[in-house]
Amino acid sequence: MNASEASPKTAKLLSQSTLIIAAVGLFLAIYFMFTDVEFAIYLATFALVGLIGIVSFLRHSVFYRSDQARMGWHQEQPGFQIEVGFANLAVGIAAIVAVALDLGLLACSMCLLMFGLYLACACGLHAYEFVKSKEEKRRPGKVVNTAFIAVILLAFAVLAMSEAGAI
Repeated sequence: MNASEASPKTAKLLSQSTLIIAAVGLFLAIYFMFTDVEFAIYLATFALVGLIGIVSFLRHSVFYRSDQARMGWHQEQPGFQIEVGFANLAVGIAAIVAVALDLGLLACSMCLLMFGLYLACACGLHAYEFVKSKEEKRRPGKVVNTAFIAVILLAFAVLAMSEAGAI
């Protein structure tokens, strides 16, 4: 099966899963910020970096044909897309390890910072593509969603550094 014959169904489900994980993770992290800041940071690291990183890896790398169909972005050599998935996996696993082994707030802050910066850069690319697009029905959702989660991750990174006494 080539990319143009693939169904976007699996990638859409995985993409929706990342939105659900982000919403639940963000809600819980903010909820616990008022009672246990350290737990809130660990929760944000686990959900917003760890789980989302792994689900994004699955979408970009394992189900890359479905993801190409979802994006309308068919290519014969999906190496770049698979590489992006590996980056998501690496940061996701690092976040889960930081939480599971209780490596501390600085380890969590670095995971949050890395993923936040990565998504901020991706947001810049999405914004550039949005501005340059000639399509009449351009949708800013990708830019807005990516910017939102990047800002949240960076805010939690700063909070974690502050709580650890690093800044």
